[in-house]
Amino acid sequence: MNIADYIKTGINEWPNWFNRILWRCNIFGPFVYGGSYRKLLERIDDVDAEKRLIDMANYAISHVPYYRNRYGNLHIGTIDDFKKHIRFIDKDEVMSHWDEFVADDTDLTTCVTGTTGGSSGKPMKILMPRSRYVHSLAFWHKEMKWYGWNYDTRAVIRNHRLKPDRDYMVNPILKEFIFDAFRMNGEYALKVWSVMKRYGIRYIHAYPSAAYQFLKYCRQLDLDTSFIKLCILTSESVTPEQRYFIKQELNIDIYSSYGHSEKLIMAGSCPASDKYHVEPAYGYCELVDREGNVIDKPGVFGELAGTTFFNKCFPLLRYRTGDYTSYADSDCTIHGNDYRLLNDIDGHWDKTLIYRSDGGYTSLTALNLHSDLFEHIDGLQYLQERIGALTVLIIPNDKYRDEDSAFLIRHYKGALGEDADIELRFVDKLIIQSNGKFQQLISKIKV
Repeated sequence: MNIADYIKTGINEWPNWFNRILWRCNIFGPFVYGGSYRKLLERIDDVDAEKRLIDMANYAISHVPYYRNRYGNLHIGTIDDFKKHIRFIDKDEVMSHWDEFVADDTDLTTCVTGTTGGSSGKPMKILMPRSRYVHSLAFWHKEMKWYGWNYDTRAVIRNHRLKPDRDYMVNPILKEFIFDAFRMNGEYALKVWSVMKRYGIRYIHAYPSAAYQFLKYCRQLDLDTSFIKLCILTSESVTPEQRYFIKQELNIDIYSSYGHSEKLIMAGSCPASDKYHVEPAYGYCELVDREGNVIDKPGVFGELAGTTFFNKCFPLLRYRTGDYTSYADSDCTIHGNDYRLLNDIDGHWDKTLIYRSDGGYTSLTALNLHSDLFEHIDGLQYLQERIGALTVLIIPNDKYRDEDSAFLIRHYKGALGEDADIELRFVDKLIIQSNGKFQQLISKIKV
C-alpha cells in the first residue's frame, strides 16, 4: 500500500484519542494534499479540454496496443475526427482485451489496480496511476467550495463497517470522522449526532440513503440539526423524497456529485441548480442511445460515455459507463452555459425501467410523487419480480393515513396501467445492498 492509499484507509485504524490530536493540529488546508494537487486546482478552469481530448486520442493510438491495432496510423485533428473514427467500447470489450489496453512501457510500480463496483455482473479491472486521487480530489473540492466548504471536517457515513468496540474512526489527514452506516438505528444515530455536535462537524459526506436514514432518526429524536450546513451526497442517485426531506424540511443544503471507478466523468450540483454540472476539464463526456447514436438534444435519455484525460497507463476512449441520464434543457443561473448540465443520473438501464403487462415499460422518473406525501413516509423503494406487477416498500410515519394508500394505488396504476398488480408493503427497513448502497428500484426482470 502506497502512502496516499494508507492515508486514505490505513491511518483510520490508529486510536481515536491520538488521531483527534492530529486532527486538531491539521490547519494546513490544501497543503496537506501536495503540490500537484494545488497546481491543478489553481489552473483547473484554464484547461483546454478539446486539446486534452485530441492529445489523449493520439497518444492512445500511438502507445496502446488495442487502439494501435484498430486505428493504425490514424491522426485525430479535431473533435469531429474523434467522433467519426473512434468507436465506443464497454466493459465486456475491455475485459476481453485487457492486456491490450495497457500502454507501452508502463511502469507497473507507478500504478495500482482497481475494480468497478460490478453491479451489472463481473467487476471490471482497471489500471490507474497512483496519483489518481490528486486528479479526482481537485475537481471534487472545487465544486464543494461552491457551497462554502473550505477543507472543513466531514462526518462520513458510507460503506465502512467498524469494529463493535468503536463508534467511529478519525482520519486526521483528510479530516473525516467515519461512522458505521450498517449500524444505524435510533441509539447509534444519537451517538453520531453527539459526536458531530461535540466536535463542531457541519458537513455530512454520505450515500444519500445513509444521510436520509440518519437525519430521519434525528427528526424522530427531536435533535437539533440546524448546525449542519451541507450534505455531500455521492455514489447513489438522490431520490425526490430524500431531497425534499433534507432540503425542504430540514433546510440543509445538498451537494450531489457523480463519478465512477473508471474516473472518466465528473459532475456535480451547485447552490443554484440541482442539475449535474459536467466538468469539461476532467474528461470528455458524451451521451449515446441504444443504437449507438450520439445524443446532443436535451431531454433524450441515454447512456453516459467517457474518455479519460489523465490515465495514460490504461486509457479508455468513448467508454460506455452503464449509467443513464439526459441533458437538461436550461442553463445554471450562476454558471450560465459554462457547464453542460445533466438531469438525475440512474444506474444500469434495467435498474431504471418498470415493465408493464402490455409489453412496454415506464421509467422510474415517471413514478415521482407529489412532495406533500413525502411528509407521511420515512422511506420508499420499488421491487419488481414479474412483468406487470410492482411491490412498493413503504416505511410509514405517524402522519400516514388510509387515504394515502388509496392515492398511491391510483398513482401507480395511472403510471403503469389499470391492469397493473400493485402491492403496498409496509416495512421497518428498506433493502440495502451488501456494499451499503441503496437502489430505488430492485428489478428481477431479465430482458
